[in-house]
Amino acid sequence: MRHCFHGLATLRIDRLIDVHGRITNIIDCSAICSTGGRSGGWRMWTPFGRESTDPVLQAALAGEERAGLRFALIMRALALTVIAVWLLVSVPMPRVLYWLGLASLFLVSGLIPYLMRNSRHWWLWVMGFAGVDALVLVTAMLMPNPLEPIDWPIQMVLRFHNVLYLFVLLAGAALSYSPFLVIWTGFTAATAWTVGTLLIAGRPESITEGPPLTGDPAADSQNGLSNFLEPTYVSYQMLANEVILLMVAAAIIAAAVWRARRLVLRQMETERARSNLARYVSPSLVDQLAQLEAPLATSEQRNIAILFVDIIGFTRLAEQSTPDLTIVMLRSFHRRMAETVFACGGTIDKYAGDSVMATFGALGDEGDPANRSLTCACTMLDAVGRWNAKRQARGAAPIKVGVGVHYGPVVLGNVGDQRHLQFTVVGDTVNVASRMERLTRDHGTPILASTEVIEAARHEGNGSVAVLARFDEAGRVTVRGRQGEVGLWRLSDAIT
Repeated sequence: MRHCFHGLATLRIDRLIDVHGRITNIIDCSAICSTGGRSGGWRMWTPFGRESTDPVLQAALAGEERAGLRFALIMRALALTVIAVWLLVSVPMPRVLYWLGLASLFLVSGLIPYLMRNSRHWWLWVMGFAGVDALVLVTAMLMPNPLEPIDWPIQMVLRFHNVLYLFVLLAGAALSYSPFLVIWTGFTAATAWTVGTLLIAGRPESITEGPPLTGDPAADSQNGLSNFLEPTYVSYQMLANEVILLMVAAAIIAAAVWRARRLVLRQMETERARSNLARYVSPSLVDQLAQLEAPLATSEQRNIAILFVDIIGFTRLAEQSTPDLTIVMLRSFHRRMAETVFACGGTIDKYAGDSVMATFGALGDEGDPANRSLTCACTMLDAVGRWNAKRQARGAAPIKVGVGVHYGPVVLGNVGDQRHLQFTVVGDTVNVASRMERLTRDHGTPILASTEVIEAARHEGNGSVAVLARFDEAGRVTVRGRQGEVGLWRLSDAIT
């Protein structure tokens, strides 16, 4: 297969900018794996803005929301168990049966949306039964126990600050990991409490207005106190305060849940970025880049080593095999080559069919990129040899590869817009390395290295004597597409 790189090798990078302006460069592996993630049907609207357009992250958040339902159900069951035990101890029969019945309704109200969590419109079930929770709780607080013979005015239930129990509903909604559910729970609770209070205030015996003013401050104060102490008095001002505080608390809790989701989402993106980056560079280099503020933010010129490795006769092998087996062979080849590159401290720049391009010295500060590239080339042959032994044992044809290595100046930098960047290696060095890999067929050797990379390895030292001893001069050639000749060195101890 012929590959024309035109001196330009691109490595796709997505850039994420968090709320503090910090930049994380993430290698995009969309060409390697498809997400295929689903968010499980109908997606919840977020009152604080869309969190992520990535289907994988959306599916992960939806999974956490479902997990939150399970956790909320467990906490609800534990709380209701404790309440039921306390009621059995403190409330005599048969009055306790009323409260135990309401506790059972609360348990069922939490169980049904959990059982429907895998349905397409599962959030509609959650929202509906959040309203049921509010209705049941307000009913329990405002309606007298029919099994309890206490003849108090119904307006007295508004004096016991029972609205505080509605804040427990908000705390339970926060366990669902959904800011929208917190807002919705606050709204339904405030609505149910308002309707219940207005129904009580609308009763004929209810007192909702203060006494007329007489102009005497002392008398007016005494009349107001007497009016407030009336058992049938209902205060609209108190209702307004309760509803406002309830909604303010719901907004604050929802904002806290949303911020927690954002922090988790940012961590998920960071971890996926590190995982994707590890597909292209060695794990040690991943850690090194992760510690930098913007490791690829500026363009620079640098001398690096470029390596191309390609399967010789891949087209013929593919024609003799099935498509599935061809893909299996390519994946096995790519995996072995990537492991070798990473072991030598290199970076995978791209997979192009049966060809792999790697760079040495592009992202790290190691002082021996030429030596490592030559070592990697020789190690690749050893890896292919071990692979061929396994292939021949099962009757498959052996694989032959060609490797071209060159060293020289390139320009590294990001191009693109804020949403999509490309880390680009530009220069004649890339084109020469690609041509040298093709020349291995003509020179009957699996590895061709340029004079530039040999000289650079000699200058680096660092134990390069052993690997350099394996190469012999192979003359000079003119590489198509550039002026001047290139000195070639071939692997002397290779079995071709």
